[in-house]
Amino acid sequence: MKHHIKYPFIILLFTFNLNFVKAQFNVLISECEKNIGNEYISDGQQYISLITQEQTAEFNTIFYGGNTYRIIACGGSKKDLKFKIFDKDRNELFNNSEFNNTQYWDIQFESTIECFIEAKLSANAGSSGFAVILIGLKIEKQNN
Repeated sequence: MKHHIKYPFIILLFTFNLNFVKAQFNVLISECEKNIGNEYISDGQQYISLITQEQTAEFNTIFYGGNTYRIIACGGSKKDLKFKIFDKDRNELFNNSEFNNTQYWDIQFESTIECFIEAKLSANAGSSGFAVILIGLKIEKQNN
């Protein structure tokens, strides 16, 4: 009979852990979304990867010319995530390490461009964590 008691406990523990991780993840997304602000609207996507200290997440996106975008990067806590933006030829366009690991950056593109966003945990982030990238498009005010 003792063997039968063990399995429900393991299932309960596993379910509790999944709910705990989901709750933490929802808090992270919510905190990240605060950086979009009132002048930007989300592109509707969440670029997410679970990475270790040795790994780099890569996200592919297209930025359309004539627009200003806000790139938002979140890890476990503020400044836990390093991110870089590259064009399709791997020319570096931005590196948040040069700006004290800022969580977001506004960038404008004159022409449409395919880019790669790389995200990596900073040294103080721990051994693993989520890399979350959000992209906001600046709302242009129209004169009527």
